[in-house]
Amino acid sequence: MNKPYDFKTGYQVYPDNSSGELGKKAPYVDHGTERPDPKRYYSKEEADLEWHMLWKKVWIFAGVAQDAGDVGSYFKLDFGKESFIIVRSAVDRVQAFYNVCPHRGNRLVHNDFGRLSKNFQCTFHGWKFNLDGTLNEIHDAHTFRKEVIADVEGLVEVKCEIWKGMVFINMDPNPEPLLDYLGVLPEHVANYPLEKMRVMKDIEWHWDANWKTAIEAFVEFYHADATHPEVIPFSSTTETQYDLYDKGISRMIITFGASGPKNPDRNAIPPGMEGMIALYRGNPEDYKHLKGYEYNKAMIDTRKKWAQRNGWEAELAKLTDDQLTDDWNYHVFPTITLNIFADSMLIQTFRPHATDPCKSVYQVFTMCLPLKDPLQHSFDINSYGPEGLGPQGWDGSVRPKRIYAKELVELGSVLSQDAINVPLVQQGIQSDVFKGSRLGESENRVRHYLAEIDRYLGRR
Repeated sequence: MNKPYDFKTGYQVYPDNSSGELGKKAPYVDHGTERPDPKRYYSKEEADLEWHMLWKKVWIFAGVAQDAGDVGSYFKLDFGKESFIIVRSAVDRVQAFYNVCPHRGNRLVHNDFGRLSKNFQCTFHGWKFNLDGTLNEIHDAHTFRKEVIADVEGLVEVKCEIWKGMVFINMDPNPEPLLDYLGVLPEHVANYPLEKMRVMKDIEWHWDANWKTAIEAFVEFYHADATHPEVIPFSSTTETQYDLYDKGISRMIITFGASGPKNPDRNAIPPGMEGMIALYRGNPEDYKHLKGYEYNKAMIDTRKKWAQRNGWEAELAKLTDDQLTDDWNYHVFPTITLNIFADSMLIQTFRPHATDPCKSVYQVFTMCLPLKDPLQHSFDINSYGPEGLGPQGWDGSVRPKRIYAKELVELGSVLSQDAINVPLVQQGIQSDVFKGSRLGESENRVRHYLAEIDRYLGRR
């Protein structure tokens, strides 16, 4: 007979300590049982409060350093009412600026990506700015009275730091260092070669939902049985481990590759897992001797052989066997979630709409380690299973174009399932009869990040 569920203990994925200290369950954090006020998901007053007291204080994920790889290369981030330029201003320096010309406020860059040889030039009146943001030239400067332009130094800079190949910006002039802000995360993922991954897919999607409504679909796996039933055979859904840490950071560990507890016959090899072995160019016949509940051993062996063929043996040797198979999913407060695998990562970012609190902007980067094996397909996590077949022989040398998705199918089979539900949740939240979510302990990451928002808003 199974032990009664203890909400303070929850589920531990690695009770035998197979992943050491990093895989251990974090101590329980009690955020109570109060139902969140629905108005925080659609109130204009709440959105305004978040803008001034949250967004202008936190580190915001801006993009990947790959997109500002060479001197003069830049990318643009539109975030709420603001727009930012992130540029490689020198070989050893990446900077970020408000995308605002100090002359009349024109946006300096209009494309998502670009490369400049010398400077930025305003398309309206021709003012020029060096790559480091300093003023280069005022067109026909002699026509201005000196008092008007005496204090023009250049573009307004924002703090910018890079961690593991990911670029973060902060509108606060004096923020805490990014590594401090990230709390336990740098230690937890130190052995993953995240900075060596490259963009395999880049998708932007606009939700008819508040940014919080959207992100909450991705910080719990409680919805998996109903929304993603195809993952049940080779994963544990209810038995997911949830960990809460300081600074609003949280984690869930989702097992992958073995017959899950909800399978009626756990001895049988999980449907689809032989397909995953084949995706990594393993031979399913080599693993017929394994039982379904131990079939993750096949994925561990297959991924190690994959690493040997593709030149990543040294990097993956630093990971535990659990990390070679399982999904270590982190929420980096407040904007992104990271689904981290040994050879790939899904970066999902959730941005507030410029004017409408009932809308938001969603962007997802599929990051993969480049391949050397010309016959090997990359793993497209968007589809999270054997159908997640990425391009063959993908070496990461060509940055794919951003997809501005108009149809659900463009998001991939798993993400599209969430995209159906999120706008419907937003509609229900705004109903007069809805008095707030009733959150279970499998949804404790929702309470955790809401509590951190309240800390920024002065409610705690």
